[in-house]
Amino acid sequence: MLALSRVKKNIEFNHRFSSILEVLKSIAVAQFHALEHKLGTFEPFDRALGSFFDSIDTKTIAHPFLVPGNRPKAVVAITSDQGLLGGLNVRVASSAIGSMNTNRDQLIVIGAQGKAFARYGNVSFVSFPGVCDEERYQQALSLRDYLFQKVNEGQFASIQVVCARALSLVSQRIELITLLPLSREESQPKSNIEWTQMIFESSPESILEYLAFLWVGERLHQIFGMSRLAELGARYIHLEESTQRIQEMTKKLKLQYFRLRHEMIDQSMRELFAARSLYAA
Repeated sequence: MLALSRVKKNIEFNHRFSSILEVLKSIAVAQFHALEHKLGTFEPFDRALGSFFDSIDTKTIAHPFLVPGNRPKAVVAITSDQGLLGGLNVRVASSAIGSMNTNRDQLIVIGAQGKAFARYGNVSFVSFPGVCDEERYQQALSLRDYLFQKVNEGQFASIQVVCARALSLVSQRIELITLLPLSREESQPKSNIEWTQMIFESSPESILEYLAFLWVGERLHQIFGMSRLAELGARYIHLEESTQRIQEMTKKLKLQYFRLRHEMIDQSMRELFAARSLYAA
């Protein structure tokens, strides 16, 4: 009897827990779509900034932003402050650590989950708080200022970011994005005027540094938003998988409940039949 009542209580608990998971799933979906509509695209800013690069022939500039040399690099791992992401944080942190080539490379961790993973792996790192939607832009600028300060101090020249990108609500992938050195894909000016005939108030190197400063800040802002979107999608998937596991457990508990109930009924019938046989004799 005790076993039967315990199984019944477990079934009732699973039903209540499933209801909570459904609410959390609805919240994750609503947050995902709300953030998806808020996020702007990077292409307009990229095109506007590229028009300035069109005026400079970067092939003639020997700058660490273009050719970092043998100096170490900074690897930024963007993780979350929260769990329930189905291993997404672990994948980001492990990919970031795996992309480090030497002990001179610097790991920079965004979020508490990445900090815990780095500590567990005994990897030295510099940490920043997890991305907050309300402060995302300021957080991006703070990280950019820190990175450029270290670049100017000569501690590293390359900057790579490892983050998660949401392909859809139910699909994410880990990406490695290089912020520095800058790509030379648009190294040749596209204007009809020769860049050597232009008059610059500042040197091409100074212009390049300022444009890179602006570009990295805006790019980090977009990456932070992209990572938050992936977190919400990963949370929905994790909650959905948990719901399915709870449902499977509930099915097994129901089978166990009916089996125990039938055994109890059979035992009562046998005891009743034995008592009637005894009195008949």
